[in-house]
Amino acid sequence: MSKYSSKQYSNQTKAIFLIFFSTLLAVCFGTIVKTLFYELNVVTIGFFRFFLGLLIIIPLIIRKKFQALKTNNLKLYVFRSSLNILGMLMNFTALGLMTLEKNTALSFLAPIFATILAIIILKEKIRVYRTVALIIGLIGVLIIIQPGFGSFEKGIVFALIGNLSFALTIILIKKASHQDSSVTILCYQYIFTSLFAFLLFLPFGNIPNLKQLSLLLVAASFGTLMHYCFNQAIKLADVSFITPFKYLSLLWASIFGYIFFQDIPDLATWIGGSFIFSSVMIITLREKILNKDIAKKSVENNL
Repeated sequence: MSKYSSKQYSNQTKAIFLIFFSTLLAVCFGTIVKTLFYELNVVTIGFFRFFLGLLIIIPLIIRKKFQALKTNNLKLYVFRSSLNILGMLMNFTALGLMTLEKNTALSFLAPIFATILAIIILKEKIRVYRTVALIIGLIGVLIIIQPGFGSFEKGIVFALIGNLSFALTIILIKKASHQDSSVTILCYQYIFTSLFAFLLFLPFGNIPNLKQLSLLLVAASFGTLMHYCFNQAIKLADVSFITPFKYLSLLWASIFGYIFFQDIPDLATWIGGSFIFSSVMIITLREKILNKDIAKKSVENNL
């Protein structure tokens, strides 16, 4: 094995561990949010998730001597954070109304929505592979939603709106990433999202008790560490290598949903989620060949 191949193998091994840990943290985070859903409103949960997360990353900003705050894309970050607030509140609501498993399966839609928006907003060409991928993704959604079979879940509407909002932020990240580092993008996500969440918290928020505040701190820690692990994994290996391991989150969601909420794993959700994830993989692999970065941005988690 050559020196280059050995280093690549080592980086890929580290990336697998990081993405494994990242998907586990994401579901742990979702479990806490779902637990608190009927005790605190989503505005309160959202504010403390990002405000406490901001406190966690402040030492990083100081250590870098505030270099991470230098940007020419301030207006873009303000707009991105306003969309992030909408997406976060919608997804937290969906999480409270649906099973962890179904919410996780529908979260795979964000990259598909981002691909559609890239065609509309960025005027990217729609080719055969994209058309096939979008059709497969749509089939997956229909399998999960099962229109015409039983009652329609309100949580699905919130999940779709939330993931569409996150898809818009992906397009904005693509524009900003040509000039700013991932640390700068992350810092401004936390700063402005905390600010906007605070403005909503003033009229609509609840004051958490000590137990709830402790859970919110743990959730903020999980969410921040999740972002860090995923960003590090992207640095170590290609997105096309990492993306399949994101599917682990559906496994964790099924396990945690059964343990903590007595949710019975649903075959239709797994089949539909597999269709949606296959669609994401087609987009990711094809855009790697075309040397685009929309795939890289689309697998980032906005929670």
